[in-house]
Amino acid sequence: MALKDQFLSAVANGDLGSRNERGEIIVTLQEFKHYFTNIKPSYSSIFLSGSVIETGQYTPTHNRFVFRVAKGIYKVHPAALN
Repeated sequence: MALKDQFLSAVANGDLGSRNERGEIIVTLQEFKHYFTNIKPSYSSIFLSGSVIETGQYTPTHNRFVFRVAKGIYKVHPAALN
């Protein structure tokens, strides 16, 4: 299973991330690294930043499915979990 699929599955199952006051799922880089200990540190540091939906886009794609909220904090696009 691809890391993206493992990530989205963990988020959908409630094993990774938390909901904020607006019901959005937020994942921190620290949580990600703690959950995916089997991933090389160099890759785990760039996975989420490489998955950020580009400015001006609002829908997820096959490789972009989170929004960067702040440094090390990411919001999962709800449609990515479908």
